[in-house]
Amino acid sequence: MSRVDGDAVAVAPGRRRVLDTVASLPAWAAVLLVWTGGRLLSTLWLALAYPLVGRALPENAIWGNGDGFGAFLTAWDGQYYEQISLHGYPTALPVDAAGNVAQNAWAFLPAFPFTIRMLTASTGVPFTIGAPIVALVAGLVAAFLLHRLVRDRAGHAAAMWAVFFFTCGPLSFLLQVGYAESMFLALSFGALLALERRRYGLLTLLGVVAAFTRPGALAIPLVLGVVALIRWVRARRSDGRVLDTFPLREQVRVVAAGLAMGAAGLAWPVIASHVTGMPNAYLETEMSWWVNFIGRVDFVPMTPWFLIASRWLGVGGVLIVLFLLVGYPVWLLRRSTLRLGQTTVLYSAAYALYVFAVSLPMASTPRLLMPLAPLFGSPELVARPWMRRTFVTAALAGQPVLVAVLWLLGPP
Repeated sequence: MSRVDGDAVAVAPGRRRVLDTVASLPAWAAVLLVWTGGRLLSTLWLALAYPLVGRALPENAIWGNGDGFGAFLTAWDGQYYEQISLHGYPTALPVDAAGNVAQNAWAFLPAFPFTIRMLTASTGVPFTIGAPIVALVAGLVAAFLLHRLVRDRAGHAAAMWAVFFFTCGPLSFLLQVGYAESMFLALSFGALLALERRRYGLLTLLGVVAAFTRPGALAIPLVLGVVALIRWVRARRSDGRVLDTFPLREQVRVVAAGLAMGAAGLAWPVIASHVTGMPNAYLETEMSWWVNFIGRVDFVPMTPWFLIASRWLGVGGVLIVLFLLVGYPVWLLRRSTLRLGQTTVLYSAAYALYVFAVSLPMASTPRLLMPLAPLFGSPELVARPWMRRTFVTAALAGQPVLVAVLWLLGPP
């Protein structure tokens, strides 16, 4: 981690010794060391926040007013995962006094809580222990896969910086609480690696499970489709040169994988409607979380960010959204970012498009952006000492702030 692109970086002797020690370890040991340090740091901040539960945590954060540390680690959305793990999904949607669909478990996908159910059923541990265990293990797997994904294109040093920001950053405490983020990240990074290695069976398996873990997995078959299109064009250049091979058998496997993952990504709203007997059950459930921010509105894709920006910031807010829409693609197309590889860049574009198209910016938005973690390995971000210092400071100082603001005071 003390060298990027083969150029020596001037660092203080103490930091150099630490960086050289990490760099001298095998890749798996270095990742494990950084991940362990991150988890100890997150545990410290969560433990310091825990005594404030009675005075600061809203009543709806932990159902039943449970005051154990395990309940604290499975607060907020973790309560819905516990409900699903123990009781499954409701067949009738709850409604408010006006007859509108209220917040309920159908907003949360089943892979994570059902995995915890298998663990608790086989070992007897309660959900409040099983959920953090599953999140911890999945987070470690995600860190290893993230390192491999970045290392294959940008090198070991960039990959270790990406792992550091991922496992020690402001939102890294979510890798050990009762949320599905860790599992979704491990599945997504694994699917991207499988795509790069053209292991379509494994890609399909991981992509389908990811589709039932968290929303946003449709970005994976979209990337597969774009990659396949590029290969198909390169294999059929009009000038007769063959820049890539794309045999028919592989084309069939790609189409089958894309169709399977696409179907899985679209299946949950259909399942929710079938079980509850209510059309748009899933959409109405998701929209129930928007009420406190913008009231009840009709869902129109590609408009939520403009809607809330104009509501809270007026014309200035709309201009900020437009700047992001232009600036983000421009940054993705920079030579430094492109060094992360075609798959990572395309996924970063596709997943960001999903977040922009269907989600409302709120406290949970930073959490939704965690799958973009490979971008932290961009040589442009980690090659400059001042940039690294800025990110390290933000990571270490930001986590206690977000633990207090997002986990103790309001839902992340």
